[in-house]
Amino acid sequence: MAWHQKLQKIMMQIDAKAGGQLWTMKIPVPSVMFVGIDTFHDSVRKGRSVGGFVASMNQNLTRYYSRVFWHENVGEEVFSGLQPIMKDTLTEFYRLNDNQYPKRIIIFRDGVGYGQMALVRQVEIEGIKGAMSELQLQGTELVFVVVAKRINTRFFEKHGTSYRNPFQGTVVSNAITKSDQAFDFYLVSQSVNQGTVSPTHYTVLEWNTSLKAEHLQKIAFRLCHMYFNWTGIISVPAPCQYAHKLAFLVGQSVHEEPAPALRHYLYYL
Repeated sequence: MAWHQKLQKIMMQIDAKAGGQLWTMKIPVPSVMFVGIDTFHDSVRKGRSVGGFVASMNQNLTRYYSRVFWHENVGEEVFSGLQPIMKDTLTEFYRLNDNQYPKRIIIFRDGVGYGQMALVRQVEIEGIKGAMSELQLQGTELVFVVVAKRINTRFFEKHGTSYRNPFQGTVVSNAITKSDQAFDFYLVSQSVNQGTVSPTHYTVLEWNTSLKAEHLQKIAFRLCHMYFNWTGIISVPAPCQYAHKLAFLVGQSVHEEPAPALRHYLYYL
């Protein structure tokens, strides 16, 4: 990579950290808040995990609000204290959007295994609903999706007498999907020059919305274009990757709650 390309990437990262808007992606769903949640194990205090919570604050997906939470129990991945964080985030959205709460909340949750789905629904989704109830958001739609990118599933497309990787944006939503939840699907968001491309598995645990399944699939793919730390397409929706970066930074280096003044900045890129 030439020196001017490296310099350009550094300047873009500085701009993003300082609150700059590098690019945008039109999501034709009005008044929606996208949330990413992920966890990372603290490198100093063994047995403690840190969770990253990042939510979009505008329609252009260029403004975000972040919070950090802690898992104090050994091996705990499901967080029981989401209600006050969700309430605080919704209040901030209200303040920044002309005293209007979002009409839809779409949450992408990474960092939990398939065996923890029931616990996530019982603890985290109920906590989020509790925050919505506190703020009397009876008409707000809620979608909660578990994202799994470390999977063994691979797809191939027939091409003449041989096979090739499927194109970016390919969705598989039947035949091999067998979730006992609301529904699930696989999305291929990236392309590779060598080897086989890895799809991402989306499992929907809460589906209280007027949207259709294909709407969510298109939204997830578009969000994979909105990660400011990389000019290409990533494997998960941007809010999910932002939450991972936040949890990693705090768990690996900071080990405490970041300053509240930083919550509106992507300082963790």
